[in-house]
Order: sequence, then C-alpha cells, then structure tokens
Amino acid sequence: MSDPARPPRTLRRTVRSPLLLTLLVVLAGIAVTVPLSLADELPQWDDLVLAAAGLWAAVQGRRLTRRLRSRDRLPWLVLSGSALLFGLAGLLSGFGVGSDLRPVGLGECLVLVAALGPTVSAALIGGRVRGTRWPVLVVDGAMVTVALVIVADVLVLSPALAPGAISPGLKPLVLAYGIYPAVAVGLVGALCTVSAAGVRRPATAVIVMTGLLGVASSCLAMQIVRPGGLWTTAGDVVTAGALVVGVRAVQLAAAAGAAHASNAPVVNTAGVAVDVLALGGVPVTLVLALLLDLPIGTGEISCTAALIGLLLLRLVLRIRDSGRIQADLVRSEEDFRGLVEASSDGVAIIDGDLRLEFTSPAARTLLGLVPGGDRHPVLLDLLTEEDRERVRQELTGTAGPATQALHLRVPVPGAEPRELEVTHHERPGSGRRVLHLRDATTRRRRERELERMAFTDHLTRLPNRAMLFRELAAPAPGDRSLLVLDLDGFKAVNDSAGHESGDLLLVEVARRLSGLVRADDLVARLGGDEFAVLLAGAEDAATEAAQRVVDVLARPYRVGDRTFGVGASVGLCRVHPGGGQLAFRQADTALRAAKEAGKGCWRVHTEDRVARAAATSSIADALADGDVQLRFDTIANGDSGILSALHAQPVWVHPELGVLPAAELWAAAERQGQTAALQRWLISRACADVAALDDQLLVAVDLPAGLVHADELPGEVAAALAAAELAPPRLTLFVTEEVLQTSSAALIPALHTVHRTGVRIGLDDYGMGSTLWSQLARLPLEVVMVDVRTLSAGGDRDRTLELLGAIGRSARGFEVSTVAKEIASPQLLHELRVQGVVAVAGPVLPSGLTAAQAAALLRHPSSAVVAPLPAPRPRAEVS
Repeated sequence: MSDPARPPRTLRRTVRSPLLLTLLVVLAGIAVTVPLSLADELPQWDDLVLAAAGLWAAVQGRRLTRRLRSRDRLPWLVLSGSALLFGLAGLLSGFGVGSDLRPVGLGECLVLVAALGPTVSAALIGGRVRGTRWPVLVVDGAMVTVALVIVADVLVLSPALAPGAISPGLKPLVLAYGIYPAVAVGLVGALCTVSAAGVRRPATAVIVMTGLLGVASSCLAMQIVRPGGLWTTAGDVVTAGALVVGVRAVQLAAAAGAAHASNAPVVNTAGVAVDVLALGGVPVTLVLALLLDLPIGTGEISCTAALIGLLLLRLVLRIRDSGRIQADLVRSEEDFRGLVEASSDGVAIIDGDLRLEFTSPAARTLLGLVPGGDRHPVLLDLLTEEDRERVRQELTGTAGPATQALHLRVPVPGAEPRELEVTHHERPGSGRRVLHLRDATTRRRRERELERMAFTDHLTRLPNRAMLFRELAAPAPGDRSLLVLDLDGFKAVNDSAGHESGDLLLVEVARRLSGLVRADDLVARLGGDEFAVLLAGAEDAATEAAQRVVDVLARPYRVGDRTFGVGASVGLCRVHPGGGQLAFRQADTALRAAKEAGKGCWRVHTEDRVARAAATSSIADALADGDVQLRFDTIANGDSGILSALHAQPVWVHPELGVLPAAELWAAAERQGQTAALQRWLISRACADVAALDDQLLVAVDLPAGLVHADELPGEVAAALAAAELAPPRLTLFVTEEVLQTSSAALIPALHTVHRTGVRIGLDDYGMGSTLWSQLARLPLEVVMVDVRTLSAGGDRDRTLELLGAIGRSARGFEVSTVAKEIASPQLLHELRVQGVVAVAGPVLPSGLTAAQAAALLRHPSSAVVAPLPAPRPRAEVS
C-alpha cells in the first residue's frame, strides 16, 4: 500500500533533480576554492561558497513552507532560519568580519547558533505526535546525549585536549565542535524516535541532516587539532550535503502537508537506530579504552554514572506508564462489559468452529440459552434446521463477503421461531467473529404483512396488478400464457343493486377463478371488474382454460336475495421472455376482439409481430437508418390547458409490419441484445428533439421494466443533456413499480445520482401497487402519474374525481406533483382542469406526434386545448 504522504514518483524525480544539480555545483565550487583558502588569506572562498549554499537553502525553505498550513510551518521555518544564519556566518568568515574576536569569532558564534536549528525543529516535530509525553522525551534525549558524550570524550576529545596537543586558546572551540555532535544528534534522534505518520520521512531527513552536521563539526575540530586541506575539504563537503538534505526535508514536509497526512504516531527507524547505536556504543567504547589503554578520567566515569541514573529513571517511567496503561485497559474493559450487558441488542463472539465463546445477557436471551446450560454451544445447534447450512456458509465465508445483515431463526417452544437480524465482522488474525444480534421478529412480521398488502387486492384477497407484473417479469422454465378478462353486464349490477352487491359479486368471481386453476397458476384482480390469469403450460391448455373461464363465469350469481346473470370476455396471448408489458397489451387487444365478437367468448392474440420483426430486421440497423423514431404525446397544464410537456415514446417504423409501438420495440430489442443501445438512443434523441423545439418545453421518458441498464444510466443522461444543451430540470425519467421490482439493485442508486444533477424522477401508474409512501422512502420522487382508467368504477365520474383528489392531496403533502393521464373524454378533461390538476394527458389531447407535428402544434398552442365546455357543478378540489 502506498504512503498517502508520499508524492507521486514523477514529482519525486522532479524535486530531486534540482537538489542533485545544486549539490554538484556546490561541490565543484568547494573543489576549486579550498586550495585558494589554505593560504589563510582573505577572502576565504570556500566559506563564501558555503555561504551561498546556506542562503540558497534559506530561500528554498521559505518558499516551500508557503505550501504548508500555518500551524504546520514552524518546524520548517526554524530550519530555514538556521540555514539563513549559517549563510550569514559564512559571509562574515569569508570576508574576515569579526575574526579579531578570539578565540571564537563572530562567524563561529553564528554557526553555533545556527547549529541549534535542527534540534529545535526536531522538538517541534516531536510535539506533533498525538499523546506526546515530554518527560519521557527529555529523559530519552538526555540518555542518548550523555552516551554520545562518553563516546566522543573517550575516543576524540581526551586525546585532542591532552596537554600540549593544541594551544590553550583553541581548546574551548575544539570542545564546542566536539560536544555538538553528541548533543545535537542525541537530542534529535531521541525526539524523532516516534514521529507523526505524516512527517515520518521529513523527520528522517532532519535526523540525517543533523548527523551530517555532527560529522562536519567533528571535521572542524580535527582541522583545528591537525590543520590541513583534508579536514577542511571533508567539513565543507559534509556541510553542503547537510544543507541540501535540509531543503529535501522541507520538500517532503510540503508534500505531506498537501496530502493532509495523518498525525498518528509511528516509530521512526532512523531515530531508533541513533538511540540503539548511542547506548550500545558506551560499553563498546569503554571496552576499547581498556584494550587500547586509553585514559578514562573522572568526567567519563561521572557521565557513565549519570547514564545509569537516567536508565533507572527511564525504567521507573516505563513501569509507571505500564501501570497506567493496564489500569486504563481494565477500566475500558469494565466500561465495555457494562455497556454490552446493559444493551438490549445482543453481542456474541464465535470461534472458527462457530462455537459461542462469549454471549451478553441479551444475546443469551435472544438465542434461547437457558441458565445453567452449556454456555459455549455451537451456534448452528440453536437455529432452525433449514437455516443452518445458509448461516454456516455465510459465517465461514464460503458464500462470499457479507453485503447485508444476516437473518436467522431460533426455535421457541410453543410459538413461532424468533427472527434475529445479525451483523457480523471478523476480528483480523484471531479467527473469531463478533456478532451483533437484534430481535427482528415484530418488524419482519410487519414487513411481510406490508408486502402482502402491497401485492394483494383488499376486496378479493387476490394478487393485484403489481404482483401480476412481478410474476410476468420473473424468468420461467417453460411456456406461459396470459388471460385477461372483464365481466359483461357488471355495470348493471352496480346500477340496480348498489356497489355493495357488486363487491360481493366480485368476491364470488374471484372464488370461482381460483377454483379453476392449478396451485402454480396466478389469478389477479387488475381493478374494477377486470381480472387476469397467468397460466403455466402450452397454448392448448390455455385455450381450454379460457373456455372454462367463460363457461363458469356465465353461471348465475346469488347475491343476498337476488340473482344476477353476468358473463365474461377473455383475451389470451403467449408470454415471451422480457415481454410482460407486451403480453398484457396483446392480451388486452385480444380481449377487445372478444368484446367486438359479441362478448361471452374468448379470442387469442395470434400475430406475433415482435418475433417476425426480430427475425427479419436488425434493431441496430433500424437505429442507424432512422427507422426507430420518437412519437410524442402532449401533456397540458392543468390550469391553463396550454401544452407544457411532451411524453416521448420510441416506435419502430418497420418496412413490412408498419409502426411497432414502444412495448414491441423493447421486446424485439431484448431478443437481439440491443436494449442498451436503444436506451442510450432514446434518452439522447428525446433531449435533442425537445431542445430543438422550444426552450421551455419539458420532456418525459419512460424506463422499461426489466431492461434498464442502471450502471450506464447516469453517464448517458449527463451526456445527452450536455449534447442537447438541455437544462436537467426539463427532463423527467418515469419508472413504474414493475421497473423497480424487475431491475437490478443498482437502479435506485443510479436514479439518486441522476436526480442530484437536477433531473426529475417520476412514478408512473401510481395507485396500482404499493403505496406512495414506500416509494418516497426509496426515490426522490417529484411527479406521480395516475391512470384515470384504474380509478373509474363502472364509469362513475364522481368516484373517479374523489379518488384522484385524495391522491393529489396526499402527494401534495410531499411536494409531489400529480399528472392525470388516459383522459378519454372532453368532459372529464374539463372537470380536472377546473379543479386544479397540475397536468393532464390522454387520448383527448394530441398524441402520437412526430417531431415535425409537435413543432407545428407549438406554433399554434391553442390547438392543444380542448374547446371549453359549460362549467360543471362544483366538486371537491382535486390536486
């Protein structure tokens, strides 16, 4: 896994190349100027080269710190400031300013002050670590510093400061140069042993920079003890490297700051190495001193004693911290146990064999564990027999990663099983899983009841239209047929005996139909006196069933003290894969043929235009050649009646079969695998055509049931709107409950993504399935479209308006607009306009228009409005 604070590789190459080039230039300058400076004459050219390098480092550091947040700049500003002081010291030394101050000149004083910069910067970096404990850092720094002082004193300082080695006036300077590496490297290494994750690499660079400065300081000390060009050159080269590394540290900090790196503590390998080498170097140095007969004075002995004291103090701090951490762990465990035991949700831990290792009191109750029984049973033994294998596969990982809560059932003596909802996750590296259990018995029972109600007709207790279309969309292993029927003479029953008698008759019809079919067949009530039967098997069996339906429903009905004679007309068609809507339309067409044949009979839809079209022509070629076109139905404003929107439907102008409507086009596209291309074409063409017609007109597009390509939908909508330069609120995507039930789970998130761009989402055929509330919980609906035909009861216009008014008022409470469609009479259109329906559509308005016809209609907008009728009597407001 890549380090989030680490810049990309190309960026790293870019920032390193200038640094390398600068270092090479400085080294070349040192190589040229050191021989010129050995004469001890002014100016000292090598000092001036280092001064230029220091000033360059200061400018670069200041520039890079501007990329950091103000709260993160201070450590790197200090580093840049120390480079500036070093540059000024080099200028003073190079030109000999203040060199008469002996034994330490003005330049040397500035160098000593500048040398403190990395230590201060390291302290500020260490302070960024979450939970920094300064007493521990101070003790660690003191230990490493004392250890390095011992090493430096035994191996370097004692021989250099021996009597007669150098003049007494230079001893303080040698002592300062010799002690600096021990103090600086020790403190910086200890302070950066643990650093924030975001500045781990910059902190490492600071440690390296400090180590190079320590080497340079040692070279300066040796140059004083043993003058010569070697130590001068070595000191200058190492100093130049330290300056470049300092700039690199600021670069890394700037890159980490741009990535908003974490402040979580991490161990810094370089800091640990400094600590280990320093502390391990003390016994090695003392052993070497004994072997080489090097003098060990009271200073070394005192420092060793101080180091031992610091180690003991560090041990005391560690013991105290361990006690505090252990107390915190015990307190946290007690708090956790208290929370778990007080929670109404159960918590359990299982091992790799699914044996319960821990169960909270609530979990024991939910799992039915009795007091005094086995406290560590196998979880599967507590579940119902049919759930065990599924739960085992889920919890052992053989069923793939869990994407949702696991449902399981626990037997309860004398009652229905308790249903639990379980979320679980694996403890990495332990082989155990933590289970969170919640009693979902009541909620699951309510969900099943709500689902049953959503798919059940409240009067006859038969499945409703939503369930029928759900079954039509489901894959089936064999042939299926669909019967659609309505009752002949039912209106007379309502008119003569009232709606209550009509309801009782419908219940009896439902009972007779259910007795005619097999258990695997489906009988549904579509609304009013319309029913449907979905049959499994060949078409011959379906025709026999249709005849039985006609014969059985023609028998007299006894309702109360009256007898009624009604019949049934039946339309029959085959059901093809992906053709639920098409099958319903074909069966409805056959039903109209049966009505026209004199009622009380059945007819079969025999012309399978979809199969002929799919077998003889290519949808892809039709899209390319322009044979697939749009037809527009008009939607008029409910108040003014003026054209406000177009409802776009794709049709196939087939050269042999004529115009195939949208349902047949989609079914043919599904057979040829062209539904994705058709979806893309429909959205883009609808947006382009409407944008060309008018700059205010709205457009509505239907998404087909079972054929929506949800993954491509957001991108296709965005591309179509951009290409047409159409404002997103002018487009409305309509779905039905059948679309939601038959499409993939990705459709709901895709519709939310589309809606966030401004596109409106609408629900078509509202009132024929689940409630509006359940859909509002899933989708950001703005429009519902109601088929007025489904609200009519035997042509009762008053009842239709009352139901539509109730729907409109409930929708308006959620700021959802209501569109009334399939308005077939001018009288009903006028009623709805007067009563304030948001928008209306239907055969009474212009429909099936080409783009040219829609353009002509827009030039004469008054023609979109049906001539006004006499005002009807007042009714309850419909909205």
